[in-house]
Amino acid sequence: MKKLGIIIMMIGISISTISCNKEKEIITDALKFKKEYESVNNNNISIPQDNAIVYSNPTEILSILKKTGIIYFGYPECPWCRSAVPTLLNTANMVGIDQIYYYNAKEIRDNKHLDESGKIITDKEGTQEYKKLIEALKKVLPVYDGLNDESIKRLYFPTVVFVKDGKILGLHVGTVKSQTDPNTLLTKQQEQELSLIYSDYMHQVLGDVCDESC
Repeated sequence: MKKLGIIIMMIGISISTISCNKEKEIITDALKFKKEYESVNNNNISIPQDNAIVYSNPTEILSILKKTGIIYFGYPECPWCRSAVPTLLNTANMVGIDQIYYYNAKEIRDNKHLDESGKIITDKEGTQEYKKLIEALKKVLPVYDGLNDESIKRLYFPTVVFVKDGKILGLHVGTVKSQTDPNTLLTKQQEQELSLIYSDYMHQVLGDVCDESC
């Protein structure tokens, strides 16, 4: 009986350790994100400590696009991202979203411009991972601005993608049209407008939207 008791105790300790490690991993992502974004605090944004951010990578993002989830593309130094993120996280908390997959795609993105003769010049080639992301999101991404070619798409920041059962419900780029200076905090009215956009999509992802057939 002693041996059995010891085995059960060891199993209990192992399960507890796994659970604690998993919780620690989630907290680490949240705190890491908070630290990254608040370290560039030129417009005094505040990131909740218990935010829903989970760091991701291109392979996982491509997998999520075939399933269900919310994906945020951005980077800490991006002023538009920093304007959007507090509202995104607060809305997620309000709606009940516990995971937002985050990927900083800045370094893998391509850079192009139009020369004087109208020829498209590639200043920096996007990585294979970026090209796969563009292909997967091609139907919903905006056109690459300034190239005069609607077939070329671009991942602008911030972009939030909403997916359910492998179907892209929609995506939102930037903040709201009335914001012209990203270094100025959103007004309460602008926050409400942006929050409504996010929450509408979030409820669709959760599947708790009631239409006429309810």
